[in-house]
Amino acid sequence: MPVDIYVGTKELKSIQIKLGDLQKQTPGATASALNRTLSFAYMQIGREVSKEYEISAAKVKKTLYKHPASKSKLYAYISSVGRTLSLGSFPFSPKQVGTKRQIKVKIKRQEGFKPVKTDPKAFTQRTGGEGTPMNVFRRLGPKRLPITVLRTLSVPQMIGEEKIMNRIQDLANKKLQERIDHEINWRLEKAAGKVKS
Repeated sequence: MPVDIYVGTKELKSIQIKLGDLQKQTPGATASALNRTLSFAYMQIGREVSKEYEISAAKVKKTLYKHPASKSKLYAYISSVGRTLSLGSFPFSPKQVGTKRQIKVKIKRQEGFKPVKTDPKAFTQRTGGEGTPMNVFRRLGPKRLPITVLRTLSVPQMIGEEKIMNRIQDLANKKLQERIDHEINWRLEKAAGKVKS
């Protein structure tokens, strides 16, 4: 399931008031502040998810899509779309093919390796894939075939975890306020410079 993170415009009235006679520049200032914040949030999402889960920020960012603001569309958001990840995408052991030992996987950084409890029992198999050359499977019945790859959370589900989502939104809100102040001051100073000249 996809997840979206929005950057809002609660400070729009504040921009209009501070710009005063320069209110025609409000849409431009707002869009610029939103898009700078969008780029900031894009980077933070990868970092925050990889703090909690055994996944790289680069893999997280591969699921992200930026939807920037414009003067006529004063909102911006980032969407994350991706399927559930195979257990082979995370650290697991043992990695020997044909072992009788129970397969264990580490998904969260602060937690240890946890046993994969399935019936029939999970096993490892080489896949030849570039990203996951070995993966974790289980049989769908008593015979050797068919088999299926075992999967867990998707990146959108990780981002949507309440603790992670709240952290990202808080960081984005603080950055937006910084960018709004910057955009207002820059335009006021520019206008003042024109008056002096």
